Amino acid sequence: MLGKILAVVVFSALLISRDADWVLHPTLWAEDGVIWFQNAYAKGLRVLLMPSAGYLNVFPYAMALVARDLPLGWLPGWMMAGGFMAQLAPALYLLWRGAPLVPSVWARLAIAIFYLGVPNSFEIHLNLTNAQWHLMLLSFLMLVLPAPKGRGRRVLQYGVLLVNGLSGPFCLFLAPVALWQWRSSGPDQRRHALIQAAIVGAAALIQALCLLTIGAGERQSMVLGPSATRLARILTDQLFLSSLLGTTNVNLLQQDAFWHHPLMAWCIALAGLSIIALALVKGPSSFRKFFLAGLILLACGLISPASGAFGDQWVLFDIPGYGGRYFVIPILIFFVACLILAGKAPGKFRVPACALLGVFVVGMQADWLYPPRGGTFTAYHQAVEAFEKAPPGTQVSFPEASPGWAMVLTKR
Repeated sequence: MLGKILAVVVFSALLISRDADWVLHPTLWAEDGVIWFQNAYAKGLRVLLMPSAGYLNVFPYAMALVARDLPLGWLPGWMMAGGFMAQLAPALYLLWRGAPLVPSVWARLAIAIFYLGVPNSFEIHLNLTNAQWHLMLLSFLMLVLPAPKGRGRRVLQYGVLLVNGLSGPFCLFLAPVALWQWRSSGPDQRRHALIQAAIVGAAALIQALCLLTIGAGERQSMVLGPSATRLARILTDQLFLSSLLGTTNVNLLQQDAFWHHPLMAWCIALAGLSIIALALVKGPSSFRKFFLAGLILLACGLISPASGAFGDQWVLFDIPGYGGRYFVIPILIFFVACLILAGKAPGKFRVPACALLGVFVVGMQADWLYPPRGGTFTAYHQAVEAFEKAPPGTQVSFPEASPGWAMVLTKR
């Protein structure tokens, strides 16, 4: 028990250290106020069945519904806490229950710490709006690990899987993994794997129907501007170099014309993909399942990104940090691939893999501290005071940390 408490404290401290001001002076971020709380405040429980961006979002709406009974000044902290819990959960789950998946406690600890400090992850750090990316990781771990002991724990896990599946489109990427896990599981795990596959499959069916019917018109069509060379540059800058050097250093490299040569992008992209391909051969089936989910996710992100920016999306994707949420899981796949090769590859591959694991520290260090997102803390609480003093029917605007975003509430 003492070890578990220590893990919670240390992992929490690592998360907070990346943006302590965001924890001490939380403000709303993107959909946190404009979509989740604004709709929950006005429409109540109906929001649980309301698609946003084309799919259901049960977890953030549930957090927003609870927040209706809290003082309005607590709202940013409450929403941030939801994102905090979602981000912390996969690291703790892997460390505590991941022994069948990663037998070495040191390897599990390395993966967990890299996940908590993953470069190019500013968009998904400690906010409820992007908690679904962390919930996907948690769901994946639940799918590929053996059933927890005790009926109560299994029922709890099934409930978490269902909520996660109805909180964004990620169940669509995990459904093939759930099916694969069921088909490959042993007799003692077959029933558990079947139940989980049924839950994820049902959630995927519901989300697919929402995307195709109710939410069909909610997503804007984007100009992609795809090409093979642009794909190589995106993989090089956003995935491989950002994970090893951090977006801060990649931005510096991009100032040199040498790094813009197509041959450089192709060489780095092919080298990184070769590392992953070798790990797929040498690694366990769980890594191949992780790769499958990440591949589907990245492909969907590149084909149909959710973005408010105009222009060729693949050109914008070559800017380190732009759409970084789409590359966090591929970065984790790359890190795990290097970890696998460092332990299982032949000697001529093991040494470079170990060297790359050391270079990942450079990327973590470069991107560890996030740029300030605050600046609206005082203005938000001034709006809270105005709202509390206003007569019923008054509309009050609450500023958010996301530029151009503001939550508007009509006092009841």
